[in-house]
Amino acid sequence: MGACRIQYVLPVFLLVALHWTLAQSTYCEVSRTLSLEDDPGRTFNWTSKAEKCNPGEFCQETVLLIKAEGTKTVILASKSCVPQGVETVTFVQYTAPPGLVAISYSNYCNDSLCNNKDNLASVWKVPETTATSNMSGTRHCPTCVALGSCSSAPSLPCANGTTQCYQGRLEFSGGGLDSIVHVKGCTTMIGCRLMAKIVSVGPMTVKETCNYQSFLQPRKAEIGASWMPTSLWVLELLLPALLLPLIHFP
Repeated sequence: MGACRIQYVLPVFLLVALHWTLAQSTYCEVSRTLSLEDDPGRTFNWTSKAEKCNPGEFCQETVLLIKAEGTKTVILASKSCVPQGVETVTFVQYTAPPGLVAISYSNYCNDSLCNNKDNLASVWKVPETTATSNMSGTRHCPTCVALGSCSSAPSLPCANGTTQCYQGRLEFSGGGLDSIVHVKGCTTMIGCRLMAKIVSVGPMTVKETCNYQSFLQPRKAEIGASWMPTSLWVLELLLPALLLPLIHFP
């Protein structure tokens, strides 16, 4: 009889324990920041507050930093509960110096208050390349990074190794950070790839549109006409040689 009573009590105990486990809610740090910083690795304080999440939700913390030579760094930072995710930590460098720099850090975790990074010292370690010896005297680009328009951007000298002037508009949505960032500056990348064609950063989606001007402009003839592309010149020179075997002499 005693054995039967033990078999009855054990399933009830397991059900109570399961109910207690499911009832426990995750708490996450929550904050949203849009700012411009001179030295984010040293001065940025990632403050936040704790909030209760819905059952099954994850915590996340994501920060995106963009900088041009001679400008402040724009920071888009988000901490929140998210409906779903996979526990992972990622660091992505979309564009590397010299010139424009764009990087992001993202952490998805499943423990209460696990998204608790409070500074960017371990994230933002970008070497300075603004010394005079590293700047070209012939290349200049309009340069700015702004939370909004920067139509009157100053023209600044470019670091050696950069190849084009970039002018882009980045639209962010999600994570409570719906905003537009305008970026102009010298860069080493080719084309409209400040974000390396990646369309999401943590909970944010990204849309990049831009204009750019390569330093490698086509040569112009003195009379103003464009030179014929090299491939066409080669074709023109080779054409008689290709036709020669087809010509029959009397």
